[in-house]
Amino acid sequence: MPTLSLRASSVMVCLSSGAESCGGSAAHGGSNLALDIIFTKVRNHRNDEPCGPSGPLAYFLSLCNKRHRSHFGCLPEAKASVMADQTLAKFVNERSILTLLRLNGGASRATISRALSLTPATISRLTSDMLKRGLLRETLALAVPVGEREPGRPGIGVAVNPAGAYFLGVEIGVSVMRFVLIDLCAEVVEMREETLDHHVSADESVAAIMRIYRGFAADPRYLGKINSGGVTVPGLVTNDGFIVNLPILGWRDTNLRSLLCAIPEIPFSIENNANAAAFGAVYTQPDTQGPCTVFLKLGTGCGGAAIVNGRLLRGADGTGLELGHINLGDPGARCSCGQKGCLETWVNLAALSRSYLGREPGPGDDIAALPATVASACAEGDAVARRAVDSLAAHLSTGLASLVNIFNPSQIILGGAMRPVLNCCLADLRRDVAGRIIPGTRMPDIQISRLGAFECATGAACVAHHKAFDISNVEINAAPVVEPAAEQA
Repeated sequence: MPTLSLRASSVMVCLSSGAESCGGSAAHGGSNLALDIIFTKVRNHRNDEPCGPSGPLAYFLSLCNKRHRSHFGCLPEAKASVMADQTLAKFVNERSILTLLRLNGGASRATISRALSLTPATISRLTSDMLKRGLLRETLALAVPVGEREPGRPGIGVAVNPAGAYFLGVEIGVSVMRFVLIDLCAEVVEMREETLDHHVSADESVAAIMRIYRGFAADPRYLGKINSGGVTVPGLVTNDGFIVNLPILGWRDTNLRSLLCAIPEIPFSIENNANAAAFGAVYTQPDTQGPCTVFLKLGTGCGGAAIVNGRLLRGADGTGLELGHINLGDPGARCSCGQKGCLETWVNLAALSRSYLGREPGPGDDIAALPATVASACAEGDAVARRAVDSLAAHLSTGLASLVNIFNPSQIILGGAMRPVLNCCLADLRRDVAGRIIPGTRMPDIQISRLGAFECATGAACVAHHKAFDISNVEINAAPVVEPAAEQA
């Protein structure tokens, strides 16, 4: 399936030209539907000819539909431009329908037409084709307002077919790898976890991804339907998917994108784990969407992410928003980054071990189980456990107050392995943050992520889902996908 890589110069393409007739779009304030497409400068294609025979639009469209490729270089520029508009219009309209139905459930064709400001004939043509391709399914006995009922088809609607496509998500963690498969409705259908007795290398991780992917791909339920994948790591990932530094696993200057070409069947996106978890939390829970969301993932480390007006903030190179390295001014233990005083060193698993067990975690310790142990002891009135929870809450609330003053978020979502402990001190966190932010600043809603231990893998799969099928305002400028080897030739 086609994907968009959001980089380089932009070109406005009016979608009302060609075969697909478009009116105003509700998502664009009722104006003519247009798409600001950002094209990547690939190979030798020129950005000064976006619709020409050698421009990036022609190249992009040549990848869009493997079944019906057109060599625009053989066509006059005007004809290539018209074909480009028509193909792009269909591409955008189909994904608008999928997004609308995924977020709102089934709807009649008339309702879709009104919501997207597309003609009934266009919706009928598009949905019929999508039904044949298995992307949609018809729903019976749909409650439709009398004025919107379609002649001859009362009560018949369409909905996203969950089995229309699947997406693989992978978390490469510390001594653990997690895998999920989500369907076209972005619901998790498969989960796998592999615990390792060592820190996994890049080559080992790719071998594991290949094995799990091919196991899923051989399943009759998913045969030929796994569209793409996402991989997440707890380190610095640049905009082009290059891993600059991953100190927890000992990786530096690692070209994971290149290694993933060993799996040519599907393309992969690469993302920082906190970014992926934040994206997944918003993407799978539309009710949590707000103008600004700050996400913290607390576990072996402390990763952070921020989504502002539907876009994931990444910084100039893609390595920004390392919120766990905000300096609290209290030296404490040395951080994995080499500094002292980082928020991460006060709120991670090692900090919990020091405050509860009185020592650094040892080789034989089940450190991942420690938060549940501390939470259980705290609930039973254990004084040591209570002090450990209070210490974590005090440092975390200091860091959160700084984030509120910087971002003015509408909500803060907390995830990671520390969830059991965070549930013990959520009320304290809300109270302490409210008392430390600048007077007059609105207090954000602080909540615990609902995605659980597989939040990073789920988020990685959601990134892949979004890149293939979704053009909603929940945007993400993730690393460009790795094209299958056959496409690179």
